[in-house]
Amino acid sequence: MYNMLVVDDELYAVKGITQGIDWSEFNITQVFEAYNVEEAKQKFALFPIDLVICDIEMPLNSGLDLLEWMKLNYPQTEMIFVTVHADFSYARTALHLGSFDYLLKPVNYDELKAVVSRVLQMIVDDRTNQKYSLLYESQKPRMEERFWQDFFGQRISPSKYELEQLITKYQLSLSPDISVLPILISVELWQKELTVREEEVMEYALRNAAGELIVQSDLGSVIQDRSGHNLILLYIKPVESLNLEEITLRCEKYLKACNHYFYCHLSCYVGGVSTFPNLLRTYVSLLEMERSNVTQSNKVLAQFNLWSQRIVSLGTDVMNTEDNEQASVIQKIYDYIDEHLQEDMSREQIAEHVHFNPAYLSRLFRKETKHSLTDCILQKRMEKAKSLLASTNVKISDISSLVGYCNIPYFTKMFKRFVGTTPQDYRKSHS
Repeated sequence: MYNMLVVDDELYAVKGITQGIDWSEFNITQVFEAYNVEEAKQKFALFPIDLVICDIEMPLNSGLDLLEWMKLNYPQTEMIFVTVHADFSYARTALHLGSFDYLLKPVNYDELKAVVSRVLQMIVDDRTNQKYSLLYESQKPRMEERFWQDFFGQRISPSKYELEQLITKYQLSLSPDISVLPILISVELWQKELTVREEEVMEYALRNAAGELIVQSDLGSVIQDRSGHNLILLYIKPVESLNLEEITLRCEKYLKACNHYFYCHLSCYVGGVSTFPNLLRTYVSLLEMERSNVTQSNKVLAQFNLWSQRIVSLGTDVMNTEDNEQASVIQKIYDYIDEHLQEDMSREQIAEHVHFNPAYLSRLFRKETKHSLTDCILQKRMEKAKSLLASTNVKISDISSLVGYCNIPYFTKMFKRFVGTTPQDYRKSHS
């Protein structure tokens, strides 16, 4: 559906166009009238206008003045000029300013309908292209993330030829010749218990904040790789340099903002500036930095190009053997939880037991089991409580202590939330 505005200082000229043609055939539902440029501008302020049919010669301001104003304020609106003058200079000026076409008075209705039909088709095409352009722009971050997921997942090679093809295919804002500064975001502590879904939502917000506070107006991307690592990637063109001190300050500002607004502690592991052939190694070394960091928390930890070759080599080995180790680590976690249900367990204690960084461990556990450590501990405690309630005469207060709850009302609340009934009613129904 379209709106059209007819502008002419002659009443009969306006009425001849507005009433001489059945505009509904063109899906034009509203046809407005104006008798000078100022009235036309008022109509723009009140209604959305798709098409203007306007006389060139009018008192005070001409149709050319209106077109120039439209291009500044309503560039999506199209203009068709009509005039009694067959002077080519008018046509040249009108078309130079951007009008769609130019017709002579008295207007031939068939010619006008043909021109209107063409201009409306152009509007449809432009809006369709704009729609898909906006859709494409909205998908570009996702395509860029997918490219990096494939790269860090070793699904594509770092060869210049293959990179050029993929960059062209996805129309990415980078080139095979750039250098990249990777920064790993490691969430170490949420200040309240979160489900897996809540953690995913919060990490999405953390990535958006990283784009605003760390990438800022520089070229770069913030992604989550296929293993759940949150990464900032800053792109550096061959002729450019990067102020590492400035990047560190941005990271520190980001940490403080996350502490305050997202109720979490995290660390930023800043890697060394790397070209594509060396980027995978730098990425792996960042993962090993995080994995082996069990003493420093809520800090910006800079690798730059000083991290030892031993760690880089170790990191590559870790990447190759990680899948084999994960099953063993998960079983160790399960065993530890089973053995310490009576105690007040923390993620940090479990991480210390398996000699991993808490953030790394939490992400690994969630990836492998689809549950958070908190959910796993709760489930195991509730399953043990159900078993004791159904098969023994142990007092409920003692069962509460045996599964790690000193506060009986809190145990009752958690049991009812998990099982759907109170411990007393559960025992009655299973006695």
